[in-house]
This record gives sequence, structure tokens and C-alpha cells, in this order.
Amino acid sequence: MKLFKGRTDMAIESITTEIKYDIDKKIKGMLYKKCYVDKKLSKKIGKDEGIYYTIDNIDYYFKANDIIKLISDIIKEVILNQGNITDVLVVGLGNPMITPDSLGPLVVNKIEVNRHLEGQYNFQVSAISPGVMGQTGMESSEIIKAICDDFKPNLVIVIDALACNDPNRMCHSIQLSTAGINPGAGIGNHRKKLAYSTLGCDVLAIGIPTVCDINIFSQEVNNDYFVTPNDIDQAMDILSDIIACGINKAIC
Repeated sequence: MKLFKGRTDMAIESITTEIKYDIDKKIKGMLYKKCYVDKKLSKKIGKDEGIYYTIDNIDYYFKANDIIKLISDIIKEVILNQGNITDVLVVGLGNPMITPDSLGPLVVNKIEVNRHLEGQYNFQVSAISPGVMGQTGMESSEIIKAICDDFKPNLVIVIDALACNDPNRMCHSIQLSTAGINPGAGIGNHRKKLAYSTLGCDVLAIGIPTVCDINIFSQEVNNDYFVTPNDIDQAMDILSDIIACGINKAIC
């Protein structure tokens, strides 16, 4: 039987040809890959140009500290490569009322903001969760663009829940990317892109796949449905802690 190829936000799942990764190694049981998607590869896999970091096989129950360190190290590397980063805006995309989509808002609630405080900080940090269009009547990109135009951050870190092809990646993989993010693309709900080209500043997207196309499991069901792990409530609570701690460790 031919396997169904579901919708995905994961760049690594869109790469069907053999490529050379900049980094491809195992760290504390996690599979860590770094890949630069150039113009040619971008056209081939349908993902935007940029650097993609993928961390697979994460054990968020027992190895949270190892995951936090790796996330923090990647964020520090991105900041170092961009240079002159002093003001960071953390954005949590998603709907807090829908558990598999609540990652972004949950992370934002745990970010250590300091933009409103006086004192010596390496970075000015602010955070916002703009909600979804059904709640606000506005595109998230419009809200974030307005904030960027006013506050002029050097870097926007966007957190969002993703979709994946491989069910083993649900809640057990993390993707970080300098290419920005197309919210809702993985489930066919395309919203306006968040990237340098639309916001006027560097963007680092951090996502965790929380849903998978139901047709991965059965092609007898309408493919408008998605599945999510049965422990998604606990997973979102732990994973949002991990992502927030990784960000805080890197910039606070």
C-alpha cells in the first residue's frame, strides 16, 4: 500500500533527496541536524530560504535540561551570527483555547520580560501573544508588524505549534529556523508570513509539531482531520516550560 504523504511544516520532511547537512550528530540521545536551504533547494522542497535546525527524538520527561541547553545554544548562535541584537520581541502564535495550538501563548506567559524595567540587561525583552483572527478580527502579522514599527526590535522570536508527516515527531521534535514562519501552512490555513521581508527585522521561528494528518494512519477517513497525542495537555505544559527556559537562558 502506498503511504499517504501528509501536510507538514517540518523542512526535514520535505527534503526527499540526499543532501549534506552542516551538522548531523547525536547529542544526549537527541538527533540534531542543521541545514542551510539555499534558493535552489528552497524551490525543490517548497520551504523558504534560511537555516533550519531540527532536534529529533527529544525526551521531554527525563532530559529537559539537555533540550533547554541545546535550544539556548542555537539561539545564542543565531544572535551571534546576526550581530547587533539588543532588543528582542518574543511572539507566541496560536489559540490558547485549543490545546495542540496553545504552545505559543503558553511560552509567552513564561518569558522573563524586562523592557519595562530600568537596569543593565544584555537584551531588552518584550513578549506578546496576538491571539488568532477568530478572536481579534486581525491578522497576527498585522499586529506584530505594528509593534515592530513602533518598538523596532532587532530580533523577533516566534513560537508556534506545527504539523508533521511522521507521527513519531509529534511533541518529540523541535524546529528552529531563520527563514521565518508561515502560520497555519501545515494544516492548509495559510496566513501572512512572518519574516524579515514582512516585519523589517530578523526572525527566528521555533516550533514543535503537535498534530499529524489522520490519513497517515487511515486513508478511509476524510483528510480534513488531524490527530494529536492523548497526553497533549501534559506535553504542552512541559514543552512550553522547555522552550521558555531555552529562550530565557539565551537572552535574559
